Amino acid sequence: MNEWISSILSIVVVLVFLVGLEQVGKRLGWTDETIRKSVHIAVGHWSLLAVWLMDSWYVAAVPLIFFTFANAVLLYKSPSPVHQTERKSFGTVYYPIALLIILYFFFESEPIAFLAGALVLAWGDGMAALIGRKYGTVVYDLYGQKRSFQGSIAMFLSSYAVLFLLFLWNDVVLWQVVTYGFIISIIATLTEAISYRDWDNFTIPIIVAIATSLLL
Repeated sequence: MNEWISSILSIVVVLVFLVGLEQVGKRLGWTDETIRKSVHIAVGHWSLLAVWLMDSWYVAAVPLIFFTFANAVLLYKSPSPVHQTERKSFGTVYYPIALLIILYFFFESEPIAFLAGALVLAWGDGMAALIGRKYGTVVYDLYGQKRSFQGSIAMFLSSYAVLFLLFLWNDVVLWQVVTYGFIISIIATLTEAISYRDWDNFTIPIIVAIATSLLL
C-alpha cells in the first residue's frame, strides 16, 4: 500500500478507535481521568502502525501534525473528557510534538529508539497516572506538584515491560534487554517525576529515545 495512503488511513484508524474507546468508557462508567489516560495509552500505538506501514519520516509526520493542531483547537472547544481536566492541560499538544521530534531524528535510522520513546510515554506515563490516582497513598512534592511513589513504581514497571518486549522483538541480546531496559526505565521514571506539570508528555519520549539510541 502506498505510504501516503497509509498515513491518511492511520489518522482515520486513530480517530475511530479513540471515539469508540471514549464511548465504551462512558458506558462502563469510567471516570473522565480513566478515559483520558486510556486514550493516552492507546494513542501511543500509532507508532507501531507508522513503523509497519511507512518508510519516510515526513510521511509519518502528517498524522502527528494533524493531531497537534487538532488537539490545540479541541483543548478550548471540546466537551470530551480527553481534553477537559481539572486545570487546562497542554499535554495532548506536547504529546504529538514530542513524537514529531523523535520521528525526525530516529524514525528512519533507529526505529527502535522512536518506538521506545513513544511506547514508554504511552504505557509508562499512562499507568503512572492511573495507579497513582487510585492507589497513591505515599506522596512526594516537587516544586508544588504532587506525585506518588505508587505511581512512580507503576511508571518503572510499565516502562520496563514495554522495553523488555520491544527489545526482544528487535532481537537485542538478552543481557542488553535486561540491563538496558532497566537503566532506561529508571531514567524514564526520574524524568516523569521531575517534569513540571504536563511537560512529561514532551520530555519522556525525547529522553527515552536518546537513551535507547546511545545504549543500543
